[in-house]
Amino acid sequence: MLFSELHQIKRENVDDWFDPILDIDTKLFIDPFLLFKHPNKSFVDCHDKIIKFFNEAFILAAKSKGIPTNLSYKKLLNMLTFPEVDELCLGYTNKSTKGLGSGNVFSKKISGALLKSIRAGITELEHFEEIGILEEGIGADRISDICGNIVKEEIIRYTREICERHKIPMKQFKVKHSSFSFQNLRWENNKILLPENPYNNKPILLVPSNILRDLPSINSDGFLDWAWSNENEILRNDFNYEVKNQIKKEDIIRVAANRIDLLGKYINFIEKKEPQPYDLIKDPLGIYRWYEQSKLYIKHKPIKLPLANDTEDLAEFVRVLIEGFETFIIDNSGYKLLWNDAPKKPKREEASQLLFHGLMKEHCKVNNIDISREVNSGRGPVDFKFSNGYSERVLIEVKRASSSKLLQGVTQQLPQYLTTEDINIGYYVVIVQKDDEFKKVSNLKDVAKKKSEELSKYIEVFIIDATEEKPSASNIK
Repeated sequence: MLFSELHQIKRENVDDWFDPILDIDTKLFIDPFLLFKHPNKSFVDCHDKIIKFFNEAFILAAKSKGIPTNLSYKKLLNMLTFPEVDELCLGYTNKSTKGLGSGNVFSKKISGALLKSIRAGITELEHFEEIGILEEGIGADRISDICGNIVKEEIIRYTREICERHKIPMKQFKVKHSSFSFQNLRWENNKILLPENPYNNKPILLVPSNILRDLPSINSDGFLDWAWSNENEILRNDFNYEVKNQIKKEDIIRVAANRIDLLGKYINFIEKKEPQPYDLIKDPLGIYRWYEQSKLYIKHKPIKLPLANDTEDLAEFVRVLIEGFETFIIDNSGYKLLWNDAPKKPKREEASQLLFHGLMKEHCKVNNIDISREVNSGRGPVDFKFSNGYSERVLIEVKRASSSKLLQGVTQQLPQYLTTEDINIGYYVVIVQKDDEFKKVSNLKDVAKKKSEELSKYIEVFIIDATEEKPSASNIK
């Protein structure tokens, strides 16, 4: 459910906030670069606040010299603790809106990046995202967590203004890291009135949609692309890198640490480039509009489902859902949601999985069937688990035919999940998006049949044609 749906909000011109899906994280992140440029009065002082925060951190880092027993180092680690701001419903955890958070290990990574910066001659950060280029393990999610914690006070104010304008009810929550005391250099947890998320009974925080991106404007891959295009000779001669795609994150860190001048030039390039926020209308990654589109389809063409009283019934229930998804993709232009227009290319595998999830979820809710996404099953996550009690369960794995692990999915991955979970029925849904992929999937059903006999389990393959430019019976507007 969207936040606007929950409260039946009619958006106005002033409403620039991102409308979060409340029960599943959207894989977008706060981009500090865009936040600094945001005109909203709630965020006008954020740039100075973040610079002030990291200036204090630099002072502690310099005093501590990275010595674990040093009091300044202990204070630094406490200061650099940035738990995930899961109230935003943003991030990498697709099965819920609760992420992994950021504990002591992450604090040490950031402090290490600051110490590395000091040794490289950097004593202040105009854009703190630079630390993601100087240290492994500091990616988009961590940058967003850092930013979200430091400016949480401003985000809270922004959220409350929206709620007051739309007369949205709020309740009191104890909010972790609701503010930072620069006097004492410590985080404070305060009781604050905020709207409630009915799916986890936690507060909701809203942010402007035009400060969100799938990657920070300043990031290590962007630095490598820029350096390869503009400073190729340095990379070849000084660092002996001949092929760009062979350069690893540790190599990028070495270049950035040893050639701070290049890092400075890259930052200047980004500042002149004026990066854009993620396009929520075109949704090139297929990570947001799946909810709206699947709900619209279900409203107009609900799938007639059998009752699921036992395992066989549940298997048939899930089979009919998959066939309904296939009808949506092939006959009702659903395949268009799995393609980008410019340039014309398939969206990532996750777009298929999210769209599948959207169509499945509402039908399962009505029929009292539990659907879990990305369930951890032994050696990794299976895409979906359907259950009606413990004994009646079915697993589904969804893959694009272009996957390098396509065959492995039906011979190893899904069988392993079934064995680990002690489940007897699994469906393997394969999305074909290019004509030459049909040959690649031609023997999968025979492979699944053979594997089923070996394991005394039932594995069935569904091949779904999501190729472009097929005739369709109707169109989604």
